[in-house]
Amino acid sequence: MYRGMGRMASIVGTDFTDGIAHQLRRASQSATTFWQLQGRDLTAPQFSVLAALTEYGAQDQTSLGKLTSIDKSTLATLVDRLSDRGLIDKTTDPANRRRRRIQLTDAGRDRCARAYAQAAATEQWITDVLGDTDARQLRTLLQKLGDAQPPTRS
Repeated sequence: MYRGMGRMASIVGTDFTDGIAHQLRRASQSATTFWQLQGRDLTAPQFSVLAALTEYGAQDQTSLGKLTSIDKSTLATLVDRLSDRGLIDKTTDPANRRRRRIQLTDAGRDRCARAYAQAAATEQWITDVLGDTDARQLRTLLQKLGDAQPPTRS
């Protein structure tokens, strides 16, 4: 037996595969796979960026990160990739030259419109698997978990 295995088993059940974090990862992997089957040219996080810009208009990178719940370094890479593909424009904010403004291009608006169907299909697949009641409950629980602030290291 590996060191700590007994403690893990007492926390999650018989082994690590019973753990909530493990099951969250598996569920995320299934949803991501379904998403990618709908179209491989846009990831779900990239869609989040395009959707936020569609719904809220041009944003500075910090605000966009908050809207999408994407950390600063991941967002920087996403923004660069979307810019390279011509889906967004990055400009310097005239009011603060250190700040970059991100806005959709016409191609970005078109791709985002198509991606809403991809998102709807993914939502529907999840609802079909779980049923309406469980899907609503899962959304509520995931929102609660996503809104929680993990403790910081001391």
